Amino acid sequence: MTTKQIRSKYDPDTVLKDISITYEKNIEKLRSCISHKDSPVHNYNTVQQLSFLESNKNNHYHNHLINELLSTLKDSVYFMGRSKKDRLNITQKMRAFYSELLGNYLERINMIIQDPELLAPKQFNDPIPKHKGISFIFDILTVIKKDLEAEYKYRKNMPRAGHLTGLQIAMGKFFTSLKIIGFAQKDQITIVQNLFNTFNVDWKERGRDNIKISLQNPALEYHSKTNKDIKNISNYYFPKSLGDNLISSMIEQAIIFKKRIRRF
Repeated sequence: MTTKQIRSKYDPDTVLKDISITYEKNIEKLRSCISHKDSPVHNYNTVQQLSFLESNKNNHYHNHLINELLSTLKDSVYFMGRSKKDRLNITQKMRAFYSELLGNYLERINMIIQDPELLAPKQFNDPIPKHKGISFIFDILTVIKKDLEAEYKYRKNMPRAGHLTGLQIAMGKFFTSLKIIGFAQKDQITIVQNLFNTFNVDWKERGRDNIKISLQNPALEYHSKTNKDIKNISNYYFPKSLGDNLISSMIEQAIIFKKRIRRF
């Protein structure tokens, strides 16, 4: 199948568009919740803690700290407004789309690099010079194949999707940001409780302990694993023939690809 056919089969664009629309529609509701006068966020609104964010401590509503946190909740607010069933179905659909896309990429690359006579067909007793252009392409595809195979292995070992999986993955950066800023554990849980109450999240068991065990811990684990794998991309073997500029571009594209394919 072509990428276009796979996209038509799963229609991921509808979900991606809905995520953007939902975020824009609810950004002020998010801001109001996080910046509420009783929110723990104000406990960290000091010059020392916000200087690295270049924030104005006297402007709680528009300070950089709150904007930074809001920017990490784009996917989260979409899932917060969905039922358990919808969250599960969306996660399963998007994972299936990216998994099939990944398998399709690997199949195509293998088909090309496993053909040593590509554009250089042999003839009996008539050797042909090695096609330098194709050799160069093979070097590129071999590196890409290694990254795709690593991603394929990662996806095979992923935990089975549940109704919280979308939120777990979506909130990884949010929890990481809270941790970096220095939020106490109890305040992190309080902020999430406030968000879930504000958006009436379909999860009755959203007590403090459950938020930590079933949401925060998996979220941080997903986020940490992805960041680790992204950093590891630069450790791949890149043939010198590719040149520094092309290698840099390939690493950049691999990072973009990994972030997108692990979004759900």
